[in-house]
Amino acid sequence: MSEDPAGRDEPLEGDIGPASGMAAPTAPKPDAAEELRRYEAEREERRRRTNAVSGRIAVIAAALFLAFLTYDSVNTAIEAHSKGDDWLYPPAVIAGVCTAALAALLTWTRRRRRN
Repeated sequence: MSEDPAGRDEPLEGDIGPASGMAAPTAPKPDAAEELRRYEAEREERRRRTNAVSGRIAVIAAALFLAFLTYDSVNTAIEAHSKGDDWLYPPAVIAGVCTAALAALLTWTRRRRRN
């Protein structure tokens, strides 16, 4: 083991204890109420971001579902019309309702995004 020429161990960066030399000055600690308010504000911001992402995912899933139902109902109406079956009431009406719901969802999303 090598000896230090001065006869003492040199403290390493980040050492604590009596060998570390002068203690680093500490910043004044904020009071507990201030720290709690900051923590709550950060938590609220994370919650809002999470809710915003969840809302976007739900709107996209609903739009995809309505688009699929519209597509499927239109195909069913075309197929029923070519066979001579009733095509207007069940499939065409469902396609119209799904198209209207999809249009309402997209309009609501566009208006909400502008604000």
